[in-house]
Amino acid sequence: MQTQRIRLSNHLKSLPDNQIQNMVEIVVNYLPNTELVEEIIRNHMKQAKTIRLALNEDRIVGFSVASNHKRMTPFYHRPVNVVCQRMLFLDPDFLYSGIGLQLLSITMRDLLGRLWPLKRVVTFCRTQNPVVAKFMSMFNEVYPQYNQPTPRDVREFAASLLPLLGDKSIDDNLKIIGALERFRGLDYTDKWDQYYHRRKDKYEKLMLNSAFEERGGRIINSGHAILMIGYAKPFNFIRFI
Repeated sequence: MQTQRIRLSNHLKSLPDNQIQNMVEIVVNYLPNTELVEEIIRNHMKQAKTIRLALNEDRIVGFSVASNHKRMTPFYHRPVNVVCQRMLFLDPDFLYSGIGLQLLSITMRDLLGRLWPLKRVVTFCRTQNPVVAKFMSMFNEVYPQYNQPTPRDVREFAASLLPLLGDKSIDDNLKIIGALERFRGLDYTDKWDQYYHRRKDKYEKLMLNSAFEERGGRIINSGHAILMIGYAKPFNFIRFI
């Protein structure tokens, strides 16, 4: 595997259609609907403040689309930086290669400046992927947790984030109702084994009991996504840089 070169594109207009299609090809490994995936990508890019591409030569092997703002949260008594990680996807051939962490780090730098590891930050994303959920464990506090109640103030904060994602309904376990309705009922058993399953842990249990359903030995997409929220105190990410 060659060393990755990461570059920044700030506007949708700066990405030609062939690169958009390259991004679509990555995402359809996880969400198998080419037309819908392209629509999702373009919509998120329109609202993004940073778009980072991980390139292996001229081939996109991962990308990050994110935005941010500052607001009150349940985690601190003053407004803090809140990052909406709209999309973060890797080519299946490049999973577990460290590219995801590179993309996250450079996205944070784009949004919060070079001293971002010294700042308080809340990050949120919607996902069905237990690998992404586990990735959030690097934060000091992470919600939701499998079989654990989510504090009321965090639930209220989660509900306030829905307009930023274009969603309408969330339950007490931070399950966004119908966020991926068009994938509801699809058999994900093969995709789960290939791209979602890494080890049986609480993050897989979280997804299997919310974003997916187990029926007769098969894994079926529920059409719901989980809103993962992480809070990091200053200096928390120094060890990851």
